[in-house]
Amino acid sequence: MLLQFTMENHRSIKSSAVVSFLASRDKSLEEYLLHPDTKKPLLPAIAIYGANAAGKSNVLHAMMTMKDMVIGDASKVSKGQKLPWEPFSGYKEPTSFEIVFLYQGVRYAYGFSFDAESIHSEYLYHWPNGREALIFSRENGVYEFRENISEQITLSNRTPDNKLYLVSSNDWNLPQTESAFKWFLEKLTFLMEEEPDASETVAQIVHGGDRKARILKELLIADLGITDVSVKNISLKMPIITTTHRIIHENGSTEYFQLLMDQESAGTQHFFTRIGGWLQALENGALLVVDEIEDSLHPLLTRRLIEMVQDQSINTRGTQLLFTTHDAMLLDLTLFRRDQIWFAEKNEKTCATELFSLASFSARKGENVRRGYLQGRFGAIPFIGGDSAWQR
Repeated sequence: MLLQFTMENHRSIKSSAVVSFLASRDKSLEEYLLHPDTKKPLLPAIAIYGANAAGKSNVLHAMMTMKDMVIGDASKVSKGQKLPWEPFSGYKEPTSFEIVFLYQGVRYAYGFSFDAESIHSEYLYHWPNGREALIFSRENGVYEFRENISEQITLSNRTPDNKLYLVSSNDWNLPQTESAFKWFLEKLTFLMEEEPDASETVAQIVHGGDRKARILKELLIADLGITDVSVKNISLKMPIITTTHRIIHENGSTEYFQLLMDQESAGTQHFFTRIGGWLQALENGALLVVDEIEDSLHPLLTRRLIEMVQDQSINTRGTQLLFTTHDAMLLDLTLFRRDQIWFAEKNEKTCATELFSLASFSARKGENVRRGYLQGRFGAIPFIGGDSAWQR
């Protein structure tokens, strides 16, 4: 589970910004909270609102960049290759990321700073017995280790200046850093593409049995009229996906007809592509990171996806959700706690993104948060001609 993510000097984010899944003292909707072995319960979901170009997607992109440098293409850089450094405009300081998470009951804190040329600093701590313990640290090429020192010194000497030690040590199967590396590999899941990949949904349908039944159940709950899905030519890059619909005539007779997935509505296609990954994340206890969660979906379908994560009878593995959205219909204190609603706003003078939660405002219990947001009470909305469209 994710406790918090901190980023600094990435795209529109200049100063240190933090997204925290640690629950506040808010007493509402406590049945939603996750209770791992931490002093404070954790939130199952966080929504980030903001005007276009306010930087809310950059928050997710920062986390995606961090993952890319650990297990993606950016982790495979050769000596001398450039790193994916995207600093705030004109700012020459290193970018820094830190992520604090739980993996197999142990708390970890991992962070690093970098520019286009090299890794400036890197560290990994854990709390195996409730006490902070250093696994490794690195500062301008100088390393510090507390255990397995001779082997780690050897591995650090094999680590180029532009490569993370977490990556190179796992290339050599170092047990001390394995768990932190696996968290990025197994638990951090992104649904960021403009055209979502249906491969996970297709794989579960092809697998059949309970996995296919779960997909069909969600399609029925979503009221998409689909009673069955078949997949042909699975070996091809674009398999043929066919849906089956049922019609009940006035005389009581039943008729079935089929459509290609390409003939379904855009909303049905997007729900279909996402539901497989959604169910897989719920099964694995992963962190789902989604940009514009409402894309082409009816508000009730979007709400259904969120409720699956917040319902502990469905979410039994501690899955969490971090997403951006413009959907004001979700601004509902019967769906979210105050500490689950966050805002990204661009500073008028510096053009830097500022990040804050509704919990920092004195929103009253039962208040119409949607109306307050659209009226500009919490900021993070577009202003046209100096006044919000809602105020006009």
